[in-house]
Amino acid sequence: MLALLSPTKIRRVLFICLFIFILPSALFAQNLFLQKVEMCNITNYCMDCGDTKASCDQLAIDFVSARINNRYLLKEATGSITFQVLVDERGFSCVLSHNDASKSALTNELITYLNGCIWKPAKVDGKPVASSVNVIFRFISGGVYGQVQRLDLAEMKPPGDPTIYNKTFTYANPSLKNYDFTVWTKYNSPLVDNIGKSAAMDQSDLLWYATEKGMTRFEGTTFIPVNEYNSPFPSDANIKEVTIDRDNNKWVYYDNKIFMYGSGGWQLFDFKQFLAGGVNQVLNSRNGELLFTTQNGLVVKRKDKVVVINKKSMPEMPSSNVLFAYVDSQKRLWIGTSKGTIMIDKSVITSFNSLNNTPLKNASISGAVEDEKGNVYFSLVDCNKQTGENDSDKEGIAVLKFNGNWLHYNDKNSGMPANHVNTMLYDKFEHVLWLGTDESGIARFDLNNGWENYHNNNSPLPGFTIYQIVQDSKGVIYATTANGLLRIRKKAGA
Repeated sequence: MLALLSPTKIRRVLFICLFIFILPSALFAQNLFLQKVEMCNITNYCMDCGDTKASCDQLAIDFVSARINNRYLLKEATGSITFQVLVDERGFSCVLSHNDASKSALTNELITYLNGCIWKPAKVDGKPVASSVNVIFRFISGGVYGQVQRLDLAEMKPPGDPTIYNKTFTYANPSLKNYDFTVWTKYNSPLVDNIGKSAAMDQSDLLWYATEKGMTRFEGTTFIPVNEYNSPFPSDANIKEVTIDRDNNKWVYYDNKIFMYGSGGWQLFDFKQFLAGGVNQVLNSRNGELLFTTQNGLVVKRKDKVVVINKKSMPEMPSSNVLFAYVDSQKRLWIGTSKGTIMIDKSVITSFNSLNNTPLKNASISGAVEDEKGNVYFSLVDCNKQTGENDSDKEGIAVLKFNGNWLHYNDKNSGMPANHVNTMLYDKFEHVLWLGTDESGIARFDLNNGWENYHNNNSPLPGFTIYQIVQDSKGVIYATTANGLLRIRKKAGA
């Protein structure tokens, strides 16, 4: 009979036999494999190591998931359970730990199954070695789904020391004591990746966390994966951009396609003719327009109409390579390009490269926020920055006061720790400006003369590279970093 089956079907039959005839003897199986592991030196193993890593056929893990789904009602279940599994040099496995504090019956059953799975041991220089791997079971749409979670050991290394370019300012950081800091990584949570370069907070205070290895939703306590079971994206999708429009629709840029998630579910928008060169950013404007910055111009979606602004349609633009765009409270459209910035106020176009009295000359805006008084804060990129020049004084923060006056803050004339800013947030609860940098952590500016600087050497921050800062409706701040997801929450009474 087996001779008539393909190798894949033979393997499937063997796995079925394994789980039908061996695993139901739960106590016996668990004791058996624990006993075999005791013969190994359990303290002498590496974490997910080897030129050939320890592995378990996904079919076996799928079969474990199927048995759990058949035995338990998981309709309301959310989140995930992560197991650390020791696989010795002979392929015997034993669960060392897991993150289910409740020690539920379901978790105990998963331990039994994982202890009975057939593993291939890791190999170093061709020799089998003992190693540990993580197996994560996620609860999605009423079912549980498991997979081996590979560790990126480079990401687990300490981030090193931040670079503070400002050598004259002393950071007393008096506000640091007023905050609680929480850090999640893919090693202490179901987070899909530590490096999140794009994130957005929706109107339900749900954080959408996009990475090169998948996307996650986080509502403060539970991580919900966005994958092939509940979206058009695979679990390891390289998500470039995510943003939320004023109607709470979620816009995602993936595989050079634009997707929107609203009340009707996921939709694919055919913008390919406008986005052939790729998208730099997807931005939401206060007037309801959606802005796509591309190398071939600014693509503006106005309801069912799409408009492209580039040098061909507007010769005043310094370049068609658009880095950022922003609509302020006075309905002025600001466009930052690789060769400079312009502003469109109704029919009047201002090119700042021709003006000598603003910080925007030969600079591109890369971010913008506005306070209650109508003052606009721009992060800057020096268009003439030389190769290898890490810290240009033409960068920093430009401020257009409501009265029309300009200010310019950099690390030579203020408490900014560095000039290059990745992200900005105006905190309407504390009326301060938060700045995320590449090499110097987070700067907190009270809009007067008070500057503070938080990084991994003086605070609970996991590192010094900050990609995005967002805030929920209660004032809680989330920062995506190169070393995990950071939450900054004001202490009660502070």
